[in-house]
Amino acid sequence: MSKTKAESVYRDFEFHTMLIHRFVDGVTHEESIWQLPFEHNCMNWILGHIVANRSHVLEVFTISHAWRDEILGRYHTETPPVTPESESVQFDQLITYLDESVTLLKPALAQMTDEQIDTLHTNYRGEKSRYDHAKGFHWHEAFHLGQLEILQAFIASKRD
Repeated sequence: MSKTKAESVYRDFEFHTMLIHRFVDGVTHEESIWQLPFEHNCMNWILGHIVANRSHVLEVFTISHAWRDEILGRYHTETPPVTPESESVQFDQLITYLDESVTLLKPALAQMTDEQIDTLHTNYRGEKSRYDHAKGFHWHEAFHLGQLEILQAFIASKRD
């Protein structure tokens, strides 16, 4: 039996959430803002950026969430990097928001038909189907998973 597009979207983000936990569980807030020895965003900014994009996914499906402005103002594309001197959201709070994003997606997508997910939606990425927006954000998130893995290795090397 084939899955609906909505089920596929949910499963994709649920799977990424599990992978992200493999990279971030056990990382402290202080470790999350450690800077690499070359110019690159720290783990806190990368996870915050993933959560910011999850905020956009929730908006695609008209799901309200209390942390939208807090996250987008700090972690959207082209926001300044997080450093030890800058403001940032506590790392465990970012993880909570990540988990909440899939919790909020599940009931909304469970009710959605393929016809509904194929309706057009317009955001800063233009007009396309809700499904295509979600798949685009998922692809973007996958790009950042590799960065989290490298940052996890960096943090582990600094602990030794």
